[in-house]
Amino acid sequence: MQRFKSIILPMQGKSKNGLHWLYNTKWNAALRSDEEEKIFTYNSLCFWFSGTSHRNSERLLLSVEIPFPAVSELSEGDLIAAESFLLSILAPTINTLSQSYANTDKNVREKSQFEVQPAREIMLRRNGIYCCRDKGSVILTIHFCVPLVNALSINAKAAVRAVRDILVHVESTMRLLRPEDLSGYLSCRRCQQLIRTYLKQNGLCAFVANGSILPRENGTSEPMRHAVPFLSPKQLEVTIPLENGETITGMGIRCGVTVITGGGYSGKSTLLDALEAGIYNHIPGDGREYVITDDSALKIYAEDGRPVHSLDLSPFFRYLPHGVEVSDFSTLDASGSVSQAANIIEALCGGCGLLLIDEDKSATNFMIRDQTMRRIVKNEPIIPFTDRVRELSSAENVSTILVIGGSGEYLSCADCVIRMDDYKAEDITGEISALHLPRNTPETAPARWTRSRRMTPRKTMQPFLFLRSVMTKNENKIILDEYSADITLLTAVQSANQINTLACVMEQLLTDKAADDSELSRKAGEAIDKLFGSGQFQTTSLLPDTLWRWYEEIRPLDVFCCASRMRGLSFRREKEN
Repeated sequence: MQRFKSIILPMQGKSKNGLHWLYNTKWNAALRSDEEEKIFTYNSLCFWFSGTSHRNSERLLLSVEIPFPAVSELSEGDLIAAESFLLSILAPTINTLSQSYANTDKNVREKSQFEVQPAREIMLRRNGIYCCRDKGSVILTIHFCVPLVNALSINAKAAVRAVRDILVHVESTMRLLRPEDLSGYLSCRRCQQLIRTYLKQNGLCAFVANGSILPRENGTSEPMRHAVPFLSPKQLEVTIPLENGETITGMGIRCGVTVITGGGYSGKSTLLDALEAGIYNHIPGDGREYVITDDSALKIYAEDGRPVHSLDLSPFFRYLPHGVEVSDFSTLDASGSVSQAANIIEALCGGCGLLLIDEDKSATNFMIRDQTMRRIVKNEPIIPFTDRVRELSSAENVSTILVIGGSGEYLSCADCVIRMDDYKAEDITGEISALHLPRNTPETAPARWTRSRRMTPRKTMQPFLFLRSVMTKNENKIILDEYSADITLLTAVQSANQINTLACVMEQLLTDKAADDSELSRKAGEAIDKLFGSGQFQTTSLLPDTLWRWYEEIRPLDVFCCASRMRGLSFRREKEN
């Protein structure tokens, strides 16, 4: 700490531009290449600073290395659980401390401002915390604004005071850490992975443990108080072996076609929302930690107005008006039925193995066409989803879970029917079978599904590609120069932090001169690994305040779907055999 003070205290009252002498990087040219690393110590902690921009030199990244020998013995997967656990105890402590530094005066820069990446209910790789297994330590990143006087001069004494407060709170919080709390996170994640393996090996696409709390408090991700705990119907109950001879029991949903039905406010959509959230591993206490879903699941919507690029719509359209080519269709303003068809076709191409569909958010003319309408309308261009849902399961190994409340068309297609009543689940598959409902016979030949999708690189004579600007807008839109994507209905992307990552990945893809040398889904996976693969997040994005943002891991499938929605892009498909 003394060394830190000896560097920063002489800066008292001087220009903020001198803060680069504090950095532990070669980021600023004024830092001599032979200068020793500026790593400071406070008791058992090490800490250092990095810059984030020339323009806002007072905005620093404060990295704190915390001894934590337990991480040396953890697997890669367990490290994610450990990072989530440590963030869940450190973030509230430091962020609560930061509130005591809040300045109610007009010039908010006169006091230190700092923030740790907020913890969330899911376990993901993040840039705010990193377990260094080789060193047996944890590196916590803190956004730290050096206090200024008149927005220009460094208030070094206040900065020292704030840094010391942060380190004291980090140390005291770690001292109170209970080993059993970490073991709870580790055990939870290991059980989740065992359940995921069991699902794959036993033909299941989802699992909901008995006792799970599915509803959320209004407007939050917190489990609803006094909610009805989930209880599996006996016919669907499975018991999954875990570690040390323990087991977990709940509802297993088999691969195939599953219909969830019931009256209004019965819990149908709540169950579907929980299944979508089950693509991620949740932390203990979330209530949905043992709601586990095939991690390639994707919720499908009708998405009026989205663009569609060079897509073969023939699985769902016999023809289109005015002689428009069905097998290579493009539009900047898709209708509800076209957009939902495109979403399904792209989902399959991107590697989705489970479609989640709610009729309330679907195009009716795409979802169903009953026998009366089939007799009345002879020349219907749309092939309804009822005619493809069985084919997707049997021929393409893509399962579907549908929430249906207003039509019985899918009951005859279903392998399993679950009725929800006041958040209680009941298996009524036998009851539906006893009705002897006529199963719809598709009137069309098996579909030709798009399985190849490659981005076409931008044409340029430059030796490399670059973008002028990258931005996110209202947490539902990504804009890169003239390219833009509305991701409002990519609901698997749950946070602004994930949207930041998505923008960085799209930037990599758009500046790849060899974008078409492999499949888009593969390119997306490689781009994500490039950001998170080394353990610590690394990016050279043009996002405003790139280093002054939080990032969380995303799936290649979500990148694929974002690219497919991006206005201005073009795609190349391999010719079908």
